[in-house]
Amino acid sequence: MKFLIVLFFVSTALLLLNNCDNTEPVDELKPGRRDYAWTVDTLNYPFAPLTRIWGSSPTDVWAISPGDWDKSISHFNGISWTSYGVSGMNVPSSIFGFAPNSIFVGTGGGGIWKFDGNGWNKIAELTKDGRNDIVFDNIWGKSQNDFFAFGAYPDTNGLANNSMIAHYQNNNWSIFNTGDIKGIVEHLFENKINNKIYFQAIKIGGWTHPDSTILYEYTYPNYKKIYSGVWDYENTGDITLIEDEVYFIIGKKLTARVNNEYRTFLNLDNASFDNYAWGTNRKNIFLRMTDGIAHYNGTDIEYLVNYSKPRTYLPSVALFEKDVFFLVHEAPTNLNLIYHGKLKEE
Repeated sequence: MKFLIVLFFVSTALLLLNNCDNTEPVDELKPGRRDYAWTVDTLNYPFAPLTRIWGSSPTDVWAISPGDWDKSISHFNGISWTSYGVSGMNVPSSIFGFAPNSIFVGTGGGGIWKFDGNGWNKIAELTKDGRNDIVFDNIWGKSQNDFFAFGAYPDTNGLANNSMIAHYQNNNWSIFNTGDIKGIVEHLFENKINNKIYFQAIKIGGWTHPDSTILYEYTYPNYKKIYSGVWDYENTGDITLIEDEVYFIIGKKLTARVNNEYRTFLNLDNASFDNYAWGTNRKNIFLRMTDGIAHYNGTDIEYLVNYSKPRTYLPSVALFEKDVFFLVHEAPTNLNLIYHGKLKEE
């Protein structure tokens, strides 16, 4: 009897083990939809090209311009855009927020401004090595009490190669010691998988060297260079954040970094791929192309928008569950175009 009981349990265990081995994980993530209804808003500001966009919702979208002061801040309320300038706010160059009453703008002169739902107020004027001629190219963070502002200030040759990274946490600013790192820190994200910070620096070569892009991995207090390439379509290195995971754009490939190696997630060997992507998940990724905006849905790539003019550029996007906003500058006409896609009702 004991032998039969033992045999029963062993047989049951083996059966369960075999079933587990033969069961593949089910991918329940649906392909990203493409059935957008498109509208295009045109802001005819010849001397105020919009460079960054962010929104808390499709009815609360903000864009900034370092150009004409009276058009440096633009806001979309779900119906129309309005633009204005803020007294004392000069050359806004970055914008990021966490709620309608918690929006941050970085400016020239090392300034950080906050919108509290009622108005804009300067909350910091940061310096490094005694310099205040800092331009914050971007802002990113996890909360209004834990975010980064980053960019650069001029070196002895007047090139923006002195890197700047500032961290706001627990109501206090700290300035990273960037050591020998050179270049404009353009993108910076924290990877949820390993809690490491990754950032891209664009090193300006001037007349003596080609411009280059360098990727770094940061774990306090050490930096590690993980990629370097000439700034062109075939070799540019960059990073993007999709579902809290950092993806690496290495030339024409969208990759993930596993065990210190780059593993290709999506091959983008297309002459029109313009070296950047944004996404909400791995099956809903928007691709910047030189001639339009394309989309990867987990299976294939299709164009969503085709530009009508050459030298049209997409610097920034705002993505929501059912709405997308693409900030586009049309160089031949000097127009700011905001492509607004809204998914059709199912």
